[in-house]
Amino acid sequence: MTQRIYCAIGDIHGELDRLKDLHDQLGFHVRKYLRDADVTLVHLGDLIDRGQDSCGVVDYLIDLEARMGPRAVTLRGNHEQMMIEAVREQNAESRSHWLEWGGEETMDSYRRRGLDGPPDHHLDWLQSLPTLHHDTEQGLVFVHAGVDPHNFPDCGERVQMWTRRKDFFDARCWTSPDLVGQTVVHGHSPTEDNEPDVAHGGRRINVDTGAVYGGQLTAAILVPGKAPTFLHS
Repeated sequence: MTQRIYCAIGDIHGELDRLKDLHDQLGFHVRKYLRDADVTLVHLGDLIDRGQDSCGVVDYLIDLEARMGPRAVTLRGNHEQMMIEAVREQNAESRSHWLEWGGEETMDSYRRRGLDGPPDHHLDWLQSLPTLHHDTEQGLVFVHAGVDPHNFPDCGERVQMWTRRKDFFDARCWTSPDLVGQTVVHGHSPTEDNEPDVAHGGRRINVDTGAVYGGQLTAAILVPGKAPTFLHS
């Protein structure tokens, strides 16, 4: 069986122009160095909030999935979950919390398109997104925030979207037998130096490099048997 090449992209947070630039860079890299190989794209969640064009990012990724089919995977992050709960549950506390944590910029991106908020087809798509993509044959776990290192894969969506537990960040603490030989690729927790973090011999890779905090948007190209290659925008 042909081994699959993946490209994982960290927290976008409404940075549509950077996302498009990163995809262009990836296309060039694949043509020049990977002989036009098929690459599966994984966007690791937190597509929206804080940046300038969250609406545009959602439209762009919906179209990308329609064109690429199973070679485009998008995960749901905690910011997507906050928006879904704020808009669909009509809970004042949830809405206030979401707006404070970047939702106001997202609402502005919809208003600029003449909308009073995210339309149902955006919310339906975001709600349908998985919170984990696990390629057991390749030994790769893609998740927004992280996993429970002792109960994986039975950790639940909330953990996968929200966790920052210390024993996840230290792969030496992982006890779940299902994590043996696996690499976990995630975002959610911006790295301190705005550079990707390849930890514990590559068992954990963090590609949230703070694009919306003055850092960069990062893609990790994962070719079986090779160290990851990183692209930035």
